[in-house]
Amino acid sequence: MTARRWAGENGVEVETTILNGREVYRLSKDGYFVAYCATMDDVAAIVPPSGLIEIVELIPEPEEPPSGESP
Repeated sequence: MTARRWAGENGVEVETTILNGREVYRLSKDGYFVAYCATMDDVAAIVPPSGLIEIVELIPEPEEPPSGESP
């Protein structure tokens, strides 16, 4: 499973993680743990979701050798 991450204002970060076999949201600020939240509604009680931007990590495509050349 791939963890999802969001960044917000003032150093807030939210990421999904597994805790006791359940997926939860881990909220941190400036690198310091703040809370585990069971739902996004719980996160919204601390940080407005409209201020969060999802962080998407792009995986580069493997380079293909130029046509006519073998790898």
